[in-house]
Amino acid sequence: MIAPAGRKLGNYEIRQKLGRGGMADVYLAQDTAGGFPVALKLIEHSADSDTIDSIAAERRGAELQARLAAIEPRVTRVYAAGDVDGIFYIAMEYIDGQDLAELLRRGPLAVGFAVEAAISVARALESAHGLEVTIGGREIKGIVHGDIKPKNIRVTSRGEVRILDFGIAKALTLSRRLTRNEFGSVPYASPERLESGEVDVHSDLWSLAVMLYEMVTGMQPYQAETTERLERMIRSHIPPPPAPDPCPELLRFILMKALSPEVSQRYESAREFAEDLQSFQTGGAVRAEGEDLDSTRRTFRRDFDDTYRSESGAGAGEDETRRTKPQEKGKPATWPLRKRSGWRALSRGMRAVAILATVCVGIGVWDAAAKYRLYEQGKALQQQIEEERLTDPDEIWNKWWELSKSNPSSILLSGARAAVRTRLIADANHVIVLFGKDQAQPLKDWEHAREMLARALSLDADDTVRGELRLCEGHVDRIVGLYQHDRKELVTAEEKFNEAVRLLPNSPDPQLALAQLYVYGMKELDKAYDALREAARLGHPIGEREKQQLADGYTDRADQLFADSKNVRGLPQEKDEIDRAAADYNRALELYQGIEPYGHSTKSAARVQSSMEAVTGRLGEIQSGGKSPTR
Repeated sequence: MIAPAGRKLGNYEIRQKLGRGGMADVYLAQDTAGGFPVALKLIEHSADSDTIDSIAAERRGAELQARLAAIEPRVTRVYAAGDVDGIFYIAMEYIDGQDLAELLRRGPLAVGFAVEAAISVARALESAHGLEVTIGGREIKGIVHGDIKPKNIRVTSRGEVRILDFGIAKALTLSRRLTRNEFGSVPYASPERLESGEVDVHSDLWSLAVMLYEMVTGMQPYQAETTERLERMIRSHIPPPPAPDPCPELLRFILMKALSPEVSQRYESAREFAEDLQSFQTGGAVRAEGEDLDSTRRTFRRDFDDTYRSESGAGAGEDETRRTKPQEKGKPATWPLRKRSGWRALSRGMRAVAILATVCVGIGVWDAAAKYRLYEQGKALQQQIEEERLTDPDEIWNKWWELSKSNPSSILLSGARAAVRTRLIADANHVIVLFGKDQAQPLKDWEHAREMLARALSLDADDTVRGELRLCEGHVDRIVGLYQHDRKELVTAEEKFNEAVRLLPNSPDPQLALAQLYVYGMKELDKAYDALREAARLGHPIGEREKQQLADGYTDRADQLFADSKNVRGLPQEKDEIDRAAADYNRALELYQGIEPYGHSTKSAARVQSSMEAVTGRLGEIQSGGKSPTR
């Protein structure tokens, strides 16, 4: 570890290590001069050529990133870069949230979210590829990121996508090549990059396409046991298999175009890629639709099997081969032929008939065995869940995904699918039920419930689960909006809650959520009262928590009315404002006293009584025509 917690480097005080990438360590640090957190990237100076090259690339990348971030909000800002105490550092904007690699560890992402994230990255790459600046007297027209991968894409707590780490970014006009051995990640490297070491616009777009494929399917398009074999597969210029379900057909077309081995058949620019994705999102036509995909599939079926066998080696197990390449089923080369003398005596026509019969028998036997094994594995998972030998929802989901990723909708897995879905919904409903029982749930609980319901919805969509998902999404937006004093987030929360009302017409939970939002977030007391009455009609009577909410709302409104009355002091309107404030204080006091000692009611009642004394005193002055100093 370069910098233990508490160490100071220049103006930066180290707090904790965030991770490591390449030769660099990244820390959360505090800028003691500015008083704000930063992400601090550090590399120790060394005389070896790899370190020298890495620092040179990072130094150049930091300057390019700083210029790009000035015009592109999706790129993290660079505050400073330099050398201190034998260490090269880059101080960058700290982005709270999760990177896509963390999200993908739990399985594929929702298609809509994955496409939106890809569009954001493509738009940022569009800005980067079109950047025109002068650095050190050299005119630069366009830069490439060079290492687009899930680890370098961060999703903030507000769902915004930000691109990290331009550490190997280079200007398109620079002649020096960045090879795969120096920088970058092989699984996301294009065939031409692996062959020549060239990093250009097309290598960025290829990496984005690989990442989108992974977000939607939960797996990378090319898979091999070692990095060396993976590299050979990508360099083979054989297209990857078309993205399996749950990838929609039109998105599959887009990915096949973006991952074409030939550069000339791919998208020419980040803008073109983004426009096709945007059109897919809105239900429009896409460029990739209608292209000769059949030839691509034929090429894949003809060549990819042979390539995979040669890369995996003769010793690869039958289960491994079958799991990774279902197209291998029943190939005649794996079926033994015993009577070679009789085989030679067959005519050419009869040989064809014999081959066809062998293939059909092989497929039938193999399919039956595979299906039976899948059914047995599904039953085992179902029993583990139902007997509560497996209870952690994340572990359940990971096991389900590993089992079902080749065919999640298979009827053979219907029992396991139902058990997984039931467990996910129950885990999320625990949070919703606790909220209904007067327990305030923290943001992380609502985020967890939201994720569980999104997974359940992907297994079987229905309005109840969708309504509960909207409810949890609304609570996340509500808490974030309150914490950040963001009116836009609060409005979004209101929209989510109202959609939950529509989808869950017999549930009081969305009404309870609206009441809390209206009291503490939007300060709309009348709407809060209406929501609580509707919740009572649906079976949730107005209890101590709800009465405290209303009392808090009346208190806030009375405080505001009394404060506003001072702006019209001495005018006729003053008495009207104070009369209304007094009425709200009285309502609040009655409610607080009626639920004591629940919550903060006793303390709040005392404060309201103090405010009432001030209101009563001012009313007496107005009625007697006297004046007093402003409080």
